Amino acid sequence: MTEPRSLRPGSLLALLAVFAGACGGPEVPEVGTEGMEPAVREAIHDARDALAADRGSAAAWGRFGMVLHAHRLGGPASVAYTEAARLDTDDHRWPHLHGRLLETAEPPRALDLADEALHRNPRFAPALALRARVLEALGSDDAAEAAWEALQDAAPGSVEAPLALGRRRLRRGDLAAARSAFGRVVERLPASAAGWSFLAQVSRRLGDSEAAVEASVRARTAARSASLGSTNDPDPVMIAVEDLRADSRGREARARRAAASGDHDGAEAIYRRLVGERPGSANLRYNHGNALARLGRTEEAEAAYRAALARDPDSSAAMANLANLLARGGRDREADDLYRRSIAADPSHLPTLLGASSLHFQRGDFRQAERHLRDALASDPDHPGALQGLGQLLATAGRLGEAAEVLSRALDAAREADAAPGQLAGIHFLLADVERQRGRTAQARTHLTEAEALGMSVPPAFRALLEPDG
Repeated sequence: MTEPRSLRPGSLLALLAVFAGACGGPEVPEVGTEGMEPAVREAIHDARDALAADRGSAAAWGRFGMVLHAHRLGGPASVAYTEAARLDTDDHRWPHLHGRLLETAEPPRALDLADEALHRNPRFAPALALRARVLEALGSDDAAEAAWEALQDAAPGSVEAPLALGRRRLRRGDLAAARSAFGRVVERLPASAAGWSFLAQVSRRLGDSEAAVEASVRARTAARSASLGSTNDPDPVMIAVEDLRADSRGREARARRAAASGDHDGAEAIYRRLVGERPGSANLRYNHGNALARLGRTEEAEAAYRAALARDPDSSAAMANLANLLARGGRDREADDLYRRSIAADPSHLPTLLGASSLHFQRGDFRQAERHLRDALASDPDHPGALQGLGQLLATAGRLGEAAEVLSRALDAAREADAAPGQLAGIHFLLADVERQRGRTAQARTHLTEAEALGMSVPPAFRALLEPDG
């Protein structure tokens, strides 16, 4: 990689190493912790004590820097990262984290540190992304473009690189190249609100009104999601820093990550402690309810949702999840009342519409169930769950041609969204049944084979219906 400076960052670190070595290395920084949460004070003191016991350890310096970085203590964290990098000249993490620490405050120095991380690990994607972002901020247009292209080459699944390259091409007026780049963004991250918004803008300028409308709808749907489809690629080294946050906000983020990874026991334990510390938070009580519901602790989950609604009566998310819980317990009337309240608060809230549709379908009210599903699809035309539900409803009502068309769309949407094998298998099974009823046995067998290949255990009675003498 060509260095943008006359003095390579490795040379600068070598000079620092000579100076620090002559002085025996820096003293362990003192960190004032007055006024901090007790858990934060404990985390900082523990990391400092471990370092004081082993001042020659790069890992101990790096860990101390990460703890300080996690709690936004930039000055002493910078000292710690510098010493960790001096003591271990092969580990790319320390200059990279130091660069992330200084990315906004000192971009030129952050650039040197990104270069040093890449000198140690040339294809480390987070450092390539850091380098590209800093060059962009410094106004080095040609170098920034080359850096984004280097990231895209090293990390073919990157969302950040095509989004940045698409923006640059849009500014230049190269609309075809911009559309191609933004198309890669939404292909890799279908929940990217930014990607869909830019795709809508480019499509309008190209005169493709149908694509622009579709992209605008997808952008609005993505914008309602909790994550908004992050515009930055994951940085596992920075995630490790954030995992060290001991304050309540940091622990809340850890609980969300635990829930997303399926560790509902871990998430519940964190949310329970946080609710004890911040009892007035409706959001914490709602998330605690979600963790309890996933663990099958329904009475506790109901109490948590009701506590959330006592603090935020218009929360469609809490109303929908409580209604789903009640519906599963056979309390249909209470569930229906909550779905109605939730729709009044937010008529396009997808979980509410899907839950209400399921309730009406189970009660045999196909007309109302279909209405809710079509309202959901008006907000998100390619929602796999809504399409699957509508296809099942149409099949049950005997509208087989419509059902086949909608379920085929559901299958395409589920594949596009990288749906779980179980959902794909379920759609194939529904299509197999629809095609069987339409007398299209060969197509039914094909879908049944696909369902089995995805792990579904097909009832022998159903398979017998597709046999020549079935």
